[in-house]
Amino acid sequence: MDTNQITDRERRFLRAILPPRQTRKSQEDRLKAVASALQTMSLSVIGVGIITPFFTSQMGVNWRMMMVAAGVASSVEVISLLTLAYIQYPPDKESSDHE
Repeated sequence: MDTNQITDRERRFLRAILPPRQTRKSQEDRLKAVASALQTMSLSVIGVGIITPFFTSQMGVNWRMMMVAAGVASSVEVISLLTLAYIQYPPDKESSDHE
C-alpha cells in the first residue's frame, strides 16, 4: 500500500488507534513496571502462603503448602529478575576511555 494514497482522514485515524513508537526510555519504564508487578505478586504469595498461616492457623501448620508457596514466590521473583535483565543500558563511556 502506497502511503501517498492514504488520505489525511485515514492518517489521523491510524495515528489515533496505533500506539506511538516506543523509545528506549518508554520500553525501559514498561519493563520496570512489569518487574515491579511481579515482585509485588511474589511478596503477596509469601504473605498469603507462609506468613498468614502462622498467625491464623487453628490447625497445625502445613509445611508442604508453605514450601509450595515459597517455590511459587521464588519462581515469580526469578521471572521478575529476568524481565529486568532485558533492559538495555548504554555502555559506560567512562570505563571505555581508559582502555
